[in-house]
Amino acid sequence: MAGQGRTRVSGRVVRAAEPLRPAVPFLVALMIAAVAIAAIAAPSFHSDARDPNDTRGLLDVRRVRLDHEGPTEVTVITFAEWTAASIWDRGNAYVFLDTEGGENPEYFAVVRSTGSDLQASLWRDRREHRDVFLRNLRVRRKSRDGISIEIPIKTLEFGRFRESYFWWTTTSFTAEVCRRTCIDRAPDGGSLEQWRPGMSPSPTNTTTPSPSSG
Repeated sequence: MAGQGRTRVSGRVVRAAEPLRPAVPFLVALMIAAVAIAAIAAPSFHSDARDPNDTRGLLDVRRVRLDHEGPTEVTVITFAEWTAASIWDRGNAYVFLDTEGGENPEYFAVVRSTGSDLQASLWRDRREHRDVFLRNLRVRRKSRDGISIEIPIKTLEFGRFRESYFWWTTTSFTAEVCRRTCIDRAPDGGSLEQWRPGMSPSPTNTTTPSPSSG
């Protein structure tokens, strides 16, 4: 929206004798309004949430974040540091995506360890039927306590008139301290709402109750 809300003044000579002082309050108010409009027009590039230290095991989530300034990428940060070897055959990370606004997510991404590396894939959540594999995803580690998964949001199917979607993450880990499998959802009590790229100018960074569960 570059250029909107701006007025270009040209071809006018303002004489020194003209009473400019009475116009100062009006100009200040105009500048404040322009700043407010610019803030509203700023694109929403991320949504995130922090999660308490409430689960045992290596995959207790500390923070989750979604960025779409470039490709849409979800990052999961844990309290503990870990390696692909330390969670091999023990731990997974999931990102659930509610694109319909119904009771259940329509898609999920899963990150697994191969022992020496991490692999991520995108699935269609069929609930009462076998889940459908869609594609492999790019996964990378920016730190020893986190993973980042690139999700092709624009390829997903959305409900009619849906301008946003809900997302949340879940980790699972099994070990001596987690014999019954430690599961951590972030955020704990709901999900995060994120506008679809290009659909809304206003950011949404707060935790929002979701009609979905996962």
